[in-house]
Order: sequence, then C-alpha cells, then structure tokens
Amino acid sequence: MSQLTFRYARKGDAAAIVDLIERAYRGLEAAGKWTSEADLLRGPRTNQDEIVSLIDREDSRFIMAEESGKLQGCCLVQGVGGEPSRTINAAYFGMFAIEPDAHGVGLGKIVIAEAERRVADLWGANQVVMTVINLRHELIAWYERRGYRQTGATLPFPFSETSGEAHRDFYLVEMRKDLS
Repeated sequence: MSQLTFRYARKGDAAAIVDLIERAYRGLEAAGKWTSEADLLRGPRTNQDEIVSLIDREDSRFIMAEESGKLQGCCLVQGVGGEPSRTINAAYFGMFAIEPDAHGVGLGKIVIAEAERRVADLWGANQVVMTVINLRHELIAWYERRGYRQTGATLPFPFSETSGEAHRDFYLVEMRKDLS
C-alpha cells in the first residue's frame, strides 16, 4: 500500500461512496467473505440521495481514504452528543467500507483509527458507538480486537421493502469503545 490520504467527502463524491458501500456490503466481489452481508440482505445498502443528505448535515462527515486519488475506504461519523448525567460524549461510526480487493492489508485498521482520531478532534468525543448485525460474528470479533465491546443493547433491524432480506431472524447489537 502506497501513501494513503484522508479527506472529508463533498457532494460530488456521493456516487463513488455509494459504489464502494454497495460493493463492500452486498456486491459480488465481497460475497462469501466475512466482511459481506450479501448472504443476509440483497437489496441496496444506500443510495446517492441518502449520502448527499448525510454530507449536507452539520453533525455528519464521510471520511474518505484514498490512494493515488482512488477511493479505498470510507466511513460515516456523526456527533451524537453527551449523556446528561454522565461524562460520555459519543460519536456514531457507520457505513464503514473497504475496497473488497484491498482486504487483508490492514487498511480497515487504519481507517477506523483515523475515524476515532477525527471524532475526538471534531466533537470532543470520548466514546464511539456503532451497531452491527448480531449474526456477523467475525465482524463483531474484528471490532472487539480493536477495543469495541458489546453493550448488551439491541435494536431491531430496519427492514424495508427494498432491503431484500433472505430471512428476518436478526437484529442490531450496539458496540462501544472508550477513546483515550
């Protein structure tokens, strides 16, 4: 891997972000790999309108990881604020995608570390929160090796007319990591 650069997405980047997310989550290139959810969901993961609306929000940023001008990874970070009775100031991490052909070289570790650094700088976050499909055991284990822990909180999966689920016996688990 040569020099990786990071920047925040602009509206004109939306199509490239959608393409990467679709290929990484549900595309043929990633199918059958531990990072894919194509065995659970066949519908679209996102669309250009959703990505543009997230880019437009004040509390959201898409972090883009590029190598020689080509998108290699991305993730969404959002400031979600603190919990009034506690000293937690959390940021949300999601839509994490790595170029399917670039798996296994440590790119995911680099992108998530950059996201953690940026949420601390942007919003003073001292914790990162995410949700993961409960059946994605290898992915959960990967996040646990990065310091994330399951909180015990669960949320229903947001099934829709277009999600294309193979079955509906799964849900989301919340994971959190304290930032130092």
